[in-house]
Amino acid sequence: MSERVFKKRVRVLGFFLFVGLFALALRLMYIQVAQAERLSALAQEWIVAEVDIPGTRGTIYDREGQKLAFTGVAYEISVSVDPKAMKDWAETPEMYAQFLAPLVEMTESEIMKHIDPAHYAHLTGKEARKAVGIGPKGMKVDSSVHEKIEEMHEQNKMRGINTIRKDIRRYPNGNFAAHVLGYFGINDQSNDEQGLAGVESVYNDKLTGKPGKMVLYTDREGNPLPNYKPEVTKKAVDGEDLVLTIDSTIQHFVEEELDNIVNKYGPKHASIIVADPNNGEILALGNRPHYNPAEYAKAESESLWNNWALRSFEPGSTFKSFVLTAALAEHKVDLNEKFQSGYIDVGGAIIKDWNGYGWGPISYREGVYNSSNVGFVKIGQKLGKELLYDHLYKFGFDKRTGIDLPGEEQSTLFKVGEMRESDLASTSFGQGISVTPMQQVAAMMAIANGGKIYQPHMVKEFRDQSTGETLSEVKPKVMSKIANEEVLSTVREVMEETITKEEMAHGYIKGYHVAGKTGTAQVPKPDRTGYLDDGSYRLSFIGFAPADKPRFLIFVTVDQPTRNAPNLYGSFIAEPSAKTVLENALRYYQVPADPNDLGSGRQGAEGQEQPVATSAPKAFVDVPDFVGVTPDGAEKIAEGHKLRVDRVGEGPKVTGQWPDAGSGQVPEGAGIKLYFGPEGSAEGKVKLPDLTGLSLREAIETLALLQLQIDPAGSGYVTKQEVAPGTLVPVGTPVKITLSPQS
Repeated sequence: MSERVFKKRVRVLGFFLFVGLFALALRLMYIQVAQAERLSALAQEWIVAEVDIPGTRGTIYDREGQKLAFTGVAYEISVSVDPKAMKDWAETPEMYAQFLAPLVEMTESEIMKHIDPAHYAHLTGKEARKAVGIGPKGMKVDSSVHEKIEEMHEQNKMRGINTIRKDIRRYPNGNFAAHVLGYFGINDQSNDEQGLAGVESVYNDKLTGKPGKMVLYTDREGNPLPNYKPEVTKKAVDGEDLVLTIDSTIQHFVEEELDNIVNKYGPKHASIIVADPNNGEILALGNRPHYNPAEYAKAESESLWNNWALRSFEPGSTFKSFVLTAALAEHKVDLNEKFQSGYIDVGGAIIKDWNGYGWGPISYREGVYNSSNVGFVKIGQKLGKELLYDHLYKFGFDKRTGIDLPGEEQSTLFKVGEMRESDLASTSFGQGISVTPMQQVAAMMAIANGGKIYQPHMVKEFRDQSTGETLSEVKPKVMSKIANEEVLSTVREVMEETITKEEMAHGYIKGYHVAGKTGTAQVPKPDRTGYLDDGSYRLSFIGFAPADKPRFLIFVTVDQPTRNAPNLYGSFIAEPSAKTVLENALRYYQVPADPNDLGSGRQGAEGQEQPVATSAPKAFVDVPDFVGVTPDGAEKIAEGHKLRVDRVGEGPKVTGQWPDAGSGQVPEGAGIKLYFGPEGSAEGKVKLPDLTGLSLREAIETLALLQLQIDPAGSGYVTKQEVAPGTLVPVGTPVKITLSPQS
C-alpha cells in the first residue's frame, strides 16, 4: 500500500472517530441535561432505605403474673400488581387470592377487589409496579400467616406476596383497669407509636427498648419491593416487662362494684381505689366512665381522661379525720368535752349541721359519729389556721403524691396569710378547698399504719423480657411521718366506732374491725361563686380494715348520682360499695376474723335516732385441718366444730381446703370448701369443677381451693367456662370464665 493511500485511510478513520465521539458527547449532553429530570425520577423509583426495627414492647403483668397488656407480633400483607413481574414469575392475581383467602378469612372475590390488574391497567411506570394491601384483614395478621408465606418464598412461589412486621398492642381483658394501663398508639405530634396514657405512657421508655436497623428496598412511596429480602444490620433490644402492684382479683371486685354503682345510681363519675397502707402499693383502681385500651380511638374524651382518682374536688366530711388528727396531736380537743350542735355564727355567716338542727349538747366524740359540721368548725377554731395548715402540709395536701400515673392534679388550699375566719371554718369540714382521692389515700395510710405516709405507686418491679429476671424493684417510699402512735390509735378507735355503732350497718363487716369516714360534699358552681342548688353532691367513703392491723385501705367516690338515691349521703351510696369490696378482699386474702369483733348499734351516722341493735353475737371457731381425711371423717370434724362442708371433686380424700387450716377463725355455721382430688390423677393436676352459676367470689374461692388462678371477663355470675368441667389441669393454670348479670 502506498503512503498516499495509507494517509487517506487514516484521515477517513479519524473523521469517523471524530464524528462518533462528537455524537457520543452530544448524547451525553442530551442525557445529562434534557433527560436529567426524567431519569432522576426513574432512578428514585427504586430506593434502598434504612429503617428502624422496634424491639418487642414489654409485657405488663399484675402482681400474680397475669398478662394485662402485651405485644402480639403481627404482619401487614402487600401484593405486587406489576404485570411484568407476575409474568416473569408465572403467577397470577387469581393464584394469590386463592392462596390468601383461607389464611385471612376472606373470599377470593373480596381479595380480587384489591389486587385485580384491571384496576391498575391505566397505570404506568412506578405506579404499575407498586404493592397494594388487601384491606383491614391483611393489615394485622399473626405469625402463622407470615410463616406460611415465607414457606412459599423458600419454594420460589407466591413471590408477589410479601409481609412486613407491624406489631399490635393487645389488652386481653378489654376495659379492665383501663386508667391504670392506659393505651398505646400514634402520637399526633411526633407521628410515632408510643404509650399515650397510664403506665404505658409513664414507663414508655422502659417498655419500648432500643430500636435496631434494617435495610430494605422500596419504591418511592415506601412500599417494599417484592422478592427483595430485608437485611437486618443492627438487632433491636426488647423493652422491659412491668409487674404492677395491681391484684387482678381485687381489681375485678372493684370493676364489678363500679358497674353496680353505674347501673343503680347513674352518676357522672365514680371511682374506687384499694391500697395496701403498709407500703403504698395500689392493689386496684377503677373509674367510670372508662374505655377499652385496644379501641381507644372510639372512646369519648371524657372516658379517656377521666381518671377521677387523680382529679381534685371538694372532699367533704372524709377530710374531718385529718382535722381531728391535727387537733389531737396538738392537744386542742378533749373528745369527751361537750359542745352545742346545730348551728354556729362565723363572722356573720351561719353554718349549720347537715340535718339543719343538730343533736343538742353532744361530745366531740359524738360529733365525729354524727359528722357534725359545727363540731369541726369549733375544732378548727381551737387549732387556728397556722396549726391546722401545718398539719395539712405534713399530711401532704400541699403537693401531688407523685404516683406513677399521668394527669395527677394539684390540690387547692387557702393561703394561710389571706384566710378569713369563714375559710378556716369551711376547711375544717372539707368544703372550700379541693384535694384528690389519691392524696386522701396517701394521708389515710398514715392513720392506718401508725404515722408513715407512703408514696402511692403502681409498679412493683421491672423484668428482663427474655429471661424473666428481675432487673430492679420499686421499694416503698416514706414521704413523711405524722403525729404519734397514741394519737393515731385514738383516731382509728373513733373511726372504727363510727362504723360499728351505725345501726344501719352500711360499712360494718361482722368479724372484722372496719374504720372509716363518709363524706357528702356539695358541688361548687363552675365560677366558684357558690354551690349548685339542684341536689348535686359528691358522695365518698374512706376507710381501712382490719382497723387494728390494716391490710386494705379503700376510697370510694360517687359523683352526682341521678337516680335511685333519695338519701344523698356518703353513708347510703358510697359506704355500702366500700363494704362489698372490702369484704370480698378480706375473704379472698383469708384475713382471720376476730371473734371479739361483734359490733353494737347506735344513733344513725346521719343523725336519725336508731334503736340499739340487739341481735345475738355469733360464736367463732378455729378453722380445722381437713387435708388427708375421708369424706366421712371430714363430716365428723365439721360437725364437731359446728361448720358446714362444701365438697368439690370425687376423690377418696381431702387434698385441699379453703380457708386453709390455721388461717384464723370463722363464724359457726360457715361453709368450708373441701377438694377431694380424683384418685389416680396425674401428680400436680386437679379436676376442674363446674363453675356455672357461681358468683365471682364463689368462683375465686373454689379455684383458690384447687390452687388454680382465675381469668374472668364480665360481671355477675358464671355463665361459661373455657375448659370443660371434669378436665384435669395443672396446678396454677388460669381458668377463663365469663360472667353475666343475673337475669
